[in-house]
Amino acid sequence: MLGLQYVGMALNHWQKWRPKEYWQMQKDGTLNEEAQTASKRAAREVASLMEAGYQKHEAEEVVLPELILLPPEK
Repeated sequence: MLGLQYVGMALNHWQKWRPKEYWQMQKDGTLNEEAQTASKRAAREVASLMEAGYQKHEAEEVVLPELILLPPEK
């Protein structure tokens, strides 16, 4: 499906760096839905930046930390 290329990245990152949030979403049954939503949004934003002239890796450097590669939990 279009826009789901970042789901695995999100799940792996969240499990390692945001374990409380990860397990809470898993407990609530929302983990996969949240990962898919974040992935689709990231893909849309990457595509938008690419249309504006960014290279793919440049667009991902901007978008992924905001939506997929979130900062570690405290």
